[in-house]
Amino acid sequence: MKNRSAFFYSSMTIGILLFFLSLFYLFTSYQTDSSRVVERLKFNASFVELWLIKSFSDSDAVLNDMARDLAESGPTRIEDDLVKHQNEQFYLKEKEDALPNATLAFVVDDTCVLTHSETLRNINLSEREYCKSLINNETKDSVVTLPFIDLAGRNVVVHGKKIIDDEGKLKGIVCLSTNLNFFSLTLSQLQLPSSMGIAILSTNMKLLSAIPKGNLPLGKGIDLSSVDPSALERFYRDNEVIMSSDIYDNGKLDTIYARKIQGLPFIVVVTKEQDYWQTKLSLSLMAVIGCFAVIIGLLLFNLNYLKKTRAQKDKYSELAYNDYLTGVNNRRAFEKQANKVFKTYQNDKQVFSLIMCDIDNFKEYNDKFGHDVGDQMITAFSEACSAQINQDDIVARLGGDEFIVLLHHKDKEQAVMVAESLQNVIRDLSVLVDDQELSMTCSMGVATVSELTTSLHELLNIADTQLYKAKEAGRNCVRFEL
Repeated sequence: MKNRSAFFYSSMTIGILLFFLSLFYLFTSYQTDSSRVVERLKFNASFVELWLIKSFSDSDAVLNDMARDLAESGPTRIEDDLVKHQNEQFYLKEKEDALPNATLAFVVDDTCVLTHSETLRNINLSEREYCKSLINNETKDSVVTLPFIDLAGRNVVVHGKKIIDDEGKLKGIVCLSTNLNFFSLTLSQLQLPSSMGIAILSTNMKLLSAIPKGNLPLGKGIDLSSVDPSALERFYRDNEVIMSSDIYDNGKLDTIYARKIQGLPFIVVVTKEQDYWQTKLSLSLMAVIGCFAVIIGLLLFNLNYLKKTRAQKDKYSELAYNDYLTGVNNRRAFEKQANKVFKTYQNDKQVFSLIMCDIDNFKEYNDKFGHDVGDQMITAFSEACSAQINQDDIVARLGGDEFIVLLHHKDKEQAVMVAESLQNVIRDLSVLVDDQELSMTCSMGVATVSELTTSLHELLNIADTQLYKAKEAGRNCVRFEL
């Protein structure tokens, strides 16, 4: 009996305590509700901001590579050299495919005439924002434009970068176009509740994306007549603002947080309906359960967020440093690693060698059998090279059918032996096409670092020269500097 009474009174005590805790929770929630909602809105805005900055940072890195590569020997007009122009166009397509936000990669010359595009050429684009911003502005080398309708009738923004040669002369602008649908498709994966909304605007107040709310077409200007002028004044002054408005014109008041994206012509707008605490009694009774649910929900949300962020980071890292077709290092990754090896040589004199490789007559194979067969040949060549070298050596695809191999701790004689061994392996390779086995050969140029070598660029030029001599000698051979 005493135990029952003790249990009863203890249960009553716990129940009363929970009741007063619920009332206290409800009271403090009313006090902190506004700040809590704003912090959540700011968190969502920060997430979108980081994603946009990361996407266009990756675009900027790719544009830097493209501008540097095109400045070395191009861009080339189609009427000047058809083959070279086609190679440059294929290179642009490779870069375009490597970025999820890229719809089109194209080039205009120093007079803003379109020279490189999939379908159009010789169109004067001097009225475009990227031309106006870059052609006549010596201090500015890149720009992200406001949205506009391109020649294909798509709503796009363009990220442009100047192409400057070694003499500092402007040779043109290389650009990546992003369809506005990219913003909506990416944001739609957030799966927000119906009471929340996220929109991305341009700084001239045109809609780039809106989920899950909003029925305006993309690229449409936003009507600001119903917005408090003082709120707009605070936004233009502070680059962010918090306000309340019936922004969706549905009879419901929303808390709105707007922020200008640093370094980009975009604004992120996050909204939340002010429909909280509709039933005080139910919230009081479920406060404790709600606390546990919120904790578990936040934990799951953060775990899912970290998982997606890590996966996205891994994906972008792979795109930035690995060749999309073969999986080996790309030019950017090779230069980064090779520069480290060269600095080590300057300090410790640890010798290394380079082998520059080209598949013989690759263009003829491509033209005769198609790009799919060409891709198979490139993949087979890459796998053969990777299998024949040491684990700490480096294989990289520089572009097209051009590869380079860096051999650690190998002098000239050893590097030539490796190159000849690789050639024997390549000669045994074949690609099956319509029951026909296509064999291949390759030409190689070898260069070994020495005390006379002043830079990695110089060593690459030596290897490239020897590769050219191998081609002049009839291909299917190795040449090296005597």
